[in-house]
Amino acid sequence: MIRKDNICFLTGILCFILAAALPLWIGCSKSDNKPAEPENTAAPETNDTPSVIEADIEETGNAEVNVDENTLPAEGANADVELPGADGKVKVVEPGTPFDKVTSSAKVVVVDFNATWCGPCRSLGPYLERMAESYNSDGVSFFSVDVDQHRKLAEELDIPSIPDVRIYLDGNQVDKVVGNNPLEVMNKIETVIQTEK
Repeated sequence: MIRKDNICFLTGILCFILAAALPLWIGCSKSDNKPAEPENTAAPETNDTPSVIEADIEETGNAEVNVDENTLPAEGANADVELPGADGKVKVVEPGTPFDKVTSSAKVVVVDFNATWCGPCRSLGPYLERMAESYNSDGVSFFSVDVDQHRKLAEELDIPSIPDVRIYLDGNQVDKVVGNNPLEVMNKIETVIQTEK
């Protein structure tokens, strides 16, 4: 016969196991300071039209990760940076690059705020790369900002969770998507493109 003490003990162990596994289910947090299990970040090799991306996205869940701003390094200053407009690639924003140059580098600009330790960010990356190729002809420019390298900017823009994708039109933020939701990002880009035409 099972004693009441044994049931309480087993329940406690089960709760401990579930609490330890929770970060692996929802992404990772900055306090863990270690990445989630490696994921396959290679984009499937297919034709890069939005409808194909849409079909590939259906399996992707929506996850976000909290950013502990106190552990982020400071960034430098570099006002002489020249940024290309839409070129079909996601361009990495280097520390010290003035953010207004990023947002004004094209009519429509998509900025992905992420971190290398963030599993949902790594999962979203290949979809954004494919979107950059797909929306190149529409003049949409894509950028990636690592919040670990851009602490001050993350604080100024109030980015508490990543991935955080922001969409700018004529240098002004018009929309954002928090979490790993490439289909929503694509729909919002489409809306902005239709609005500006």
